[in-house]
Amino acid sequence: MKTLLAVLALLLAGCATPPPSPKPEEAFRFGGISMPASGKVLETQHDRGIDSRYVVVLTLPAEDVPKLLEASNFAPGVMNDDRLVDGRRVVRKVTVDGTTVRLELFTT
Repeated sequence: MKTLLAVLALLLAGCATPPPSPKPEEAFRFGGISMPASGKVLETQHDRGIDSRYVVVLTLPAEDVPKLLEASNFAPGVMNDDRLVDGRRVVRKVTVDGTTVRLELFTT
């Protein structure tokens, strides 16, 4: 009985370990994002179920936001779009608050 409880405790402890954070490069590749060299990634999250979703929070000088959008093939003046990336439709949303930029990239 003690052995069974010990095994269950180990299994439950393994379930409590959060998965490693994805690399920002994975998210950028997933969403067809080309980040300027001046950007610095603060956080990357990934959810996967039927669809996949990445959220990347970065800091970027305000003058480089247009460079990010242009290099990532957003239409001029557009900060939300959807496009085919590697054969899948990806919705891309960009939110800017000062020098903090939030990218939300997901399939539907």
